[in-house]
Amino acid sequence: MFVLEQEEYQREGIEWNFIDFGLDLQPCIDLIERPANTPGILALLDEECWFPKATDRTFVDKLIQEQGEHPKFQKVRQLKDKADFCVIHYAGR
Repeated sequence: MFVLEQEEYQREGIEWNFIDFGLDLQPCIDLIERPANTPGILALLDEECWFPKATDRTFVDKLIQEQGEHPKFQKVRQLKDKADFCVIHYAGR
């Protein structure tokens, strides 16, 4: 996200010192609100809210089905609850 803003500043000729944040956050942003074919987390949550019998677990099952292979999505190995999932967003991962 910050990378895109800095590129925009350069295109517009705004005086700017480029800062290397060391991490492109776009993959994580795409997971949350994916612009293309596979719906992101927010779109899946919105869709799930339309079903009267939906539960936390049915939502997470849908996430795993749709986003299970995304590099920033992780099914939690040791569940605290049956409806846990993880978005990997830390710079160290």
